[in-house]
Amino acid sequence: MECFDTEGYALARKAFPSSEIQAIHDELLRMGNTLDASGCFQDLDSLWNHHKQNDRNKASAIYNGFKYLASIQRLASSGAMHQHLRNLCGIQFPALVDINCRIDSQGEEKYLFGWHQDYWFSVCSPRAVVVWLPVTPLIPSTGGLQLIGNAHMGGRIFKTKPGGQYQSYADAVLLDEDLPPSPIISINEMDQGDALFFRFDVLHKSIPIQSEDRSRFTVQLRFADYADTDFINAKYRPGTVNSQVVDYINKENP
Repeated sequence: MECFDTEGYALARKAFPSSEIQAIHDELLRMGNTLDASGCFQDLDSLWNHHKQNDRNKASAIYNGFKYLASIQRLASSGAMHQHLRNLCGIQFPALVDINCRIDSQGEEKYLFGWHQDYWFSVCSPRAVVVWLPVTPLIPSTGGLQLIGNAHMGGRIFKTKPGGQYQSYADAVLLDEDLPPSPIISINEMDQGDALFFRFDVLHKSIPIQSEDRSRFTVQLRFADYADTDFINAKYRPGTVNSQVVDYINKENP
């Protein structure tokens, strides 16, 4: 917890049983197989590559349905999750403010995030926490995240500007100052059950996919603390980001 307080992040190996992550994998594969008459895909990469190349509407349906899997809800509300949030991150009364899932592939770099802080998007508190989980083992060719620890930037919230053309919510808010001259940490090797915990004020970005046939399937669970003053002042309401409304930009430029 002392390291997390200083740096704002921690990589926890074997934080959860691999069987719980495999359950997410299996439910996602089952859901994807309902969209094809053959229903015969044996792994997520072949499922995703088929629909990405042949039927983008079905690929979008897989992406949309990902976050609603019951296995993700079970993991988010598990005793192990709350124990890690309490012991590692100092969250005593967790509120699950957002579930997000990503499928990142080569050739779709326009959907990746540049350097950003999650506070810009979820707003509720700089001390809220992201739990970032790979569904399949993460290797260098499937990228990962780069981040800068808070020890080198004091946990401050960086200046931003509105994005340009809206491809996804990654475009909604952009960094509007130079990157600090600090060490950049790459997280690109994780097994099923490993978890990266980081605060909303940690500066980080997506690492592009190098593999031509393997993608990155990840779950992002965002937790605030009901006892956090900022979350109380926000009336327990996280921010909204879409093509019409960006709460953080409106907050900073009333």
